[in-house]
Amino acid sequence: MTCQHCGAQNAVDARFCGVCGRATSATEPSRAGDLPAAAIAAPDLSGREIAGRYRILAKLGEGGMGAVYRGEQISLKRKCAIKLLRPELSADPGLVRRFNAEAELVAKLSHPNTVNIYDFGQDADGTLFIAMEYLEGRSLRQAIMTEGPLPPSRALHVAAQIAASLGDAHAHGIVHRDLKPDNVMLTARGREHDVVRVLDFGIAKVRDEQNKVTVNPMTQAGDLVGTPQYMAPEQIRGEHVDGRTDVYALGAIVYEMITGRLPFEGPSLMAILSRHLMDPPVPPTQRRPDLAIPPVIDALVMELLAKAPDARPASMEVVTERLAHVAHAIGAPSAVMVAPWG
Repeated sequence: MTCQHCGAQNAVDARFCGVCGRATSATEPSRAGDLPAAAIAAPDLSGREIAGRYRILAKLGEGGMGAVYRGEQISLKRKCAIKLLRPELSADPGLVRRFNAEAELVAKLSHPNTVNIYDFGQDADGTLFIAMEYLEGRSLRQAIMTEGPLPPSRALHVAAQIAASLGDAHAHGIVHRDLKPDNVMLTARGREHDVVRVLDFGIAKVRDEQNKVTVNPMTQAGDLVGTPQYMAPEQIRGEHVDGRTDVYALGAIVYEMITGRLPFEGPSLMAILSRHLMDPPVPPTQRRPDLAIPPVIDALVMELLAKAPDARPASMEVVTERLAHVAHAIGAPSAVMVAPWG
């Protein structure tokens, strides 16, 4: 089986690539990133109305928490994206309360690098839904897969916008918990390209409430919970998470953007998790000496990927300062766009 991420050849029944460690196509999480896509099989609900306010037009994708559809807000004829959570989730009153609380909090976010939430609630049959801004563009995951490593100035530009979005969320008491290239959209605004929009705030917290994640990031059924390639050590151990957990995930994303490879790879899921816990990452300049990566990037990435939260930058504001410093050092001060948060 050929890995769709790095092109390596694996055994036909391999669940994870032996080179890059990502799930093979047979088990690849497709949207929410926490269950194999083959296990979901959400139906195409084109034409269905949701809560009398939205109409589903076409299915866009699916994942462990449910499916995402292209739709419209009926009263305004406004295009939107609609996420429907799995029907069985509404059977748990505690989870419904958690969903409503998190959705209400996330809906208050208003930042140029964060997707806008329009509405949330339950359909007549109890299905939980979130209606959000429909984005034209592609994910950072798609960009890396099709283009390979990004030029350092471009990677810093993208990273600064991610940090700005997360800084605003952290100021509102929201930790993303599942930051990864799949949850970062690259859009256009006028003539400007690579305008970042971060998705899926709050969803991981609802999922964690459902699964009661502990030291073992697998459920009893053996399904993936979370995205281990970007999980901080404290998250893997089931300890308290805060904004510095997102800093670690951003470090993994920067590493991947710069090198085209994950910071930790292995023959199995548990091997990858163990390396997050125990092994120092190979500096980008050593990982890809063929790319002539500026050495100043090594220090940035190694600080973001520090094992101990206290050894990482204390906030996204500090991360943004680090990114600006590196951009200036490599002669690309205009590469970093700092959007405000409050």
